[in-house]
Amino acid sequence: MAGWLEGRVPNWPGYLSDEFGAEEENGARHLVPVLVTLNRAGFVTVGSQPGEVDGRYRQRASVDGIVHDHGPLFGRLLALQGQGFTVVRGWPKQQHVITEENGRPFTTFGGWRWRRDYVHTMWRGVGHRALRELREHGASIHIYDPVWGRDDRLWPALAGVVR
Repeated sequence: MAGWLEGRVPNWPGYLSDEFGAEEENGARHLVPVLVTLNRAGFVTVGSQPGEVDGRYRQRASVDGIVHDHGPLFGRLLALQGQGFTVVRGWPKQQHVITEENGRPFTTFGGWRWRRDYVHTMWRGVGHRALRELREHGASIHIYDPVWGRDDRLWPALAGVVR
């Protein structure tokens, strides 16, 4: 994933496009160094966005991914809850809105049930050993700043958990 974020790997399993991610096009390029560092430390990020307010849209700074459920990084990520961020482990029954368009939910997580073969679909193409490790020890985690548009707190806090 770090190689993909840096533009060295053209795709990652489960990604819907054959092109490098949109980070360099949508004003989120400043997230890449933090995301690369997180991935190299063991938090495999699969989604992220900056906090911003732009006309019809408003969004919360957020990141989600998978981390080993018994590793020290997992505990440090969960501890971000105490710094004012919303940290959700697993897939919640309640829907969390992280982007709104004209006051209506646009990007969300939770609120629906993952299919049983989600891990296989999301990570199609990785080895059997890696899939087994994901199923047995991969903890899904979502972290976001509850303040709409704020983009200057989450990224330094995330960088701090891997220093």
